[in-house]
Order: sequence, then structure tokens, then C-alpha cells
Amino acid sequence: MSEPDSKVAKDLTMVMETTMKNLQSQFQTLSGQLVSRMDEMGTRIENLEKNVSDLMTQAGLEGHQTTKHLRYLAEEDRTHSSASRSKH
Repeated sequence: MSEPDSKVAKDLTMVMETTMKNLQSQFQTLSGQLVSRMDEMGTRIENLEKNVSDLMTQAGLEGHQTTKHLRYLAEEDRTHSSASRSKH
């Protein structure tokens, strides 16, 4: 390999390394934002489920099957959310 070819190869390597580092940084930023938004959505869903449950209680439907189903779904959601967060 001649000297100019060697310089071109080194320059190309540096450009590729810089590009890969930038992509990795952007991916980590987006990944963190996604996890944060998923946590926020989980909190909102839990609050919504609680509000629905409270409204059903106020309406006299406390023992109704729907309340039990909502609690089951909330527990399933927490289980899946915990599992996905532990992977990160």
C-alpha cells in the first residue's frame, strides 16, 4: 500500500469510528427517552385504572367482574414493565 492510500485508509477509519460513536450516542439517547416515556405511560395507565376503579366503586360496582379484570390487567402490566426495565 502506498503512503497516500494508507492516509486515505486511516482517514476513512477515523470517519467511520466517529460516525459509529455518534450513532451509538444517538441510539443510547433515544433508548433512554423511550424507557422514560414507557415508565411515564405506565404511571398514567395505573392512575387511569385507579380512577376507573374508584368511579366503579362510587357507582356501586365494586364487586363487579370488570373491577377484578382491571386489577388483573394492571398486575400483568406491572409484571411486563418490570421485566422489560430489568433488561435495560
